[in-house]
Amino acid sequence: MLFPSFAVPSPFASRRSTAPITGGASFAVMAGLVAYGDLVTKWLAVTLWSGESQPLFGRMVGIEVVHNPLSAFSVSIGPLTREINIAATVVAVLLSMAVSSRLARLDRGAPESLGLIAGAGIGNLVSMIGNASGVPDFLALGDGRGGVLVLNVADVAAYIGIACCLRLMFIVLRAARSRPPLTPSEPDDSRAAAASGTAIAQR
Repeated sequence: MLFPSFAVPSPFASRRSTAPITGGASFAVMAGLVAYGDLVTKWLAVTLWSGESQPLFGRMVGIEVVHNPLSAFSVSIGPLTREINIAATVVAVLLSMAVSSRLARLDRGAPESLGLIAGAGIGNLVSMIGNASGVPDFLALGDGRGGVLVLNVADVAAYIGIACCLRLMFIVLRAARSRPPLTPSEPDDSRAAAASGTAIAQR
């Protein structure tokens, strides 16, 4: 004898499908995507175009692989430039992780913005530790007058994340200004009543 089968929906499946992505998950996903994309594109650029110059959009955008042992914007901090870069990058990544969940209460896009910066830091940190000659840069941006700025995917993500954090900074400042002033723990009326009660007791 055949019995009809009834599909009973699981309450856990519906909860999983409708559960919102938390700020920590958004931060981790964005940071992971940026770091992975940065490291893959660096490997491809070094493998395919080392020692070559490939124009993409005329003289404005091209591929030119260079290794940058200096800080951002090719600034040297002295003989400890590499060590300072590593320490500063670790601090930036840890700080982004620490404040991501708190700032998500003020701006839903805060975890993604900080994830861009953290992922960029992780990508460049791996390159700094794994390559003593410097971080590979390959995206050459020309100004049309002979000047060239060479970046990588991590640099681009970091600049976008910093721009997003400027907006986040204004949101934080606005929230701080709109916070109501602190009220005294005991109102003046209650203090007056307590004082009158003390006077009556003394009588």
